[in-house]
Amino acid sequence: MLVPKSTSTLRPGQFWSVPLEDGRFACGRVLQLNTEMIPSKTRAFFGGLHDWIGTHPPTCSDISEVGFIAYGVMHIKAITTTGGGIIGECPISDSGDFHPTLLSEHGGNHAMVLRGSIPVRPAANEEWGKLPVLGIWGYNFISSLAEAKLASRGK
Repeated sequence: MLVPKSTSTLRPGQFWSVPLEDGRFACGRVLQLNTEMIPSKTRAFFGGLHDWIGTHPPTCSDISEVGFIAYGVMHIKAITTTGGGIIGECPISDSGDFHPTLLSEHGGNHAMVLRGSIPVRPAANEEWGKLPVLGIWGYNFISSLAEAKLASRGK
């Protein structure tokens, strides 16, 4: 298990388990590093919560074709305070939508359309309110989100 102290040891495609209160697991994944929209490049990354829940920690085969239910910029403590560390790496395939179209902010002259956390172009006024806005997640937000969105499945 890799317990990151900075983003220098992280790579897109790495994943970690997110333990749930009922003993099952969800899965977080590193998607992008060192982009313009990441405020602390040595401690933060763009990642997502897979649309997956299981009775065992995730494996590459469990998540390789599974999409995401949410994306955000996370601190490395999102990994270390939830699952403890990186447990595997699964290449990010072109077949999945791993880099959603987002807005950098709700609107205004500086709003950008993003592909994941990479600015693509200025946002048009008519796009404001129609695309999700890039979120900055607290350390345990991924756990709370997994409990809210996934824990009720299969009970």
